[in-house]
Amino acid sequence: MNIEIKVDDITLSTVVADVVSFDEDGDTYTEGSKTVADIVAAQIVERLVKDDQWPSLREQVMKIRTEEIRAAVRPTIDEALARPIYKTNGYGERTGQQSTLAEIIADEARKQLAEPVDRYRSEKGTVLQQAVRAEVKRAFETEIADAVKQARDLVTRELGAELTQKVTATVTAALTAK
Repeated sequence: MNIEIKVDDITLSTVVADVVSFDEDGDTYTEGSKTVADIVAAQIVERLVKDDQWPSLREQVMKIRTEEIRAAVRPTIDEALARPIYKTNGYGERTGQQSTLAEIIADEARKQLAEPVDRYRSEKGTVLQQAVRAEVKRAFETEIADAVKQARDLVTRELGAELTQKVTATVTAALTAK
């Protein structure tokens, strides 16, 4: 008796199992299939996650993924910024001249910077004026604090010995009086 077993070529894309799920009634249905590649990938991931170096490896993979996404999306963003667009009315009819998204964004940024901080009280100034005032105030506070510290150090150095003698004399006099 001769038993002959014939095995077809097995590749990563060979289907080895069906993925079965249950619907809301509890009936089973085939959702898809698993290939050799799916099973190998699952085992690789399982082993990687157990490894002590997984957190750093995961971080590196995420960085590479982010860079690749940026590289893939960048041409589309550049095209969208440079492509001509037209202003339209509520019906979609062209009402203005040709412009680009980059020009529209720059115009909107200029408007926002010129916008008053408080529409009801103009003395508060614009958003840009408030930002400049805050930076100037912060710079002056830093400079003034440094100047006061330098003056305090100078006074301490000049009067330090004299103050020490006076404090010592006062304490000695108070102790002798008792």
